[in-house]
Amino acid sequence: MTPAAAIAMLDRQLSRHGQTITLRRGPKGAATATLTVKGFVTGFKADEIVPGSGISQNDDKVIVSPSSLTGWPGASPGADDWCEINGKFRAVVIGRVRKLNDVIVRIELQVKG
Repeated sequence: MTPAAAIAMLDRQLSRHGQTITLRRGPKGAATATLTVKGFVTGFKADEIVPGSGISQNDDKVIVSPSSLTGWPGASPGADDWCEINGKFRAVVIGRVRKLNDVIVRIELQVKG
C-alpha cells in the first residue's frame, strides 16, 4: 500500500463515519488558530490503559487525516492544543503521527477532560 492510498482510505472512512471536531491552538477563549475537521473519536483499549502510560479511562483517542490539516500551524496538533468535541473542550495531551514509507498517513491525539 502506498502512503497516498492509505491517506485516501482514511479520508473516505472519516468522510463516511467521522464526526465534526474543532482543533484549537492557544487559550480556550482566545484561540490563535482554529480548524474544523472530521475525526474519529474512540476510547482507548483496556490493554492501552496501563500504569505509567499516562492514559486513563476518561481519555479518548481522536484520529485525523493529515490531508485535513491544511492551514494548521505545524505538522500536527500536540500538547497545549485543544480539541472541541460535541461542544466540550478537551485538552490534547499528545499528538502521535503514524508514517508509511516516511510519509505521515494519520495523526492520533490523546485528549483529556
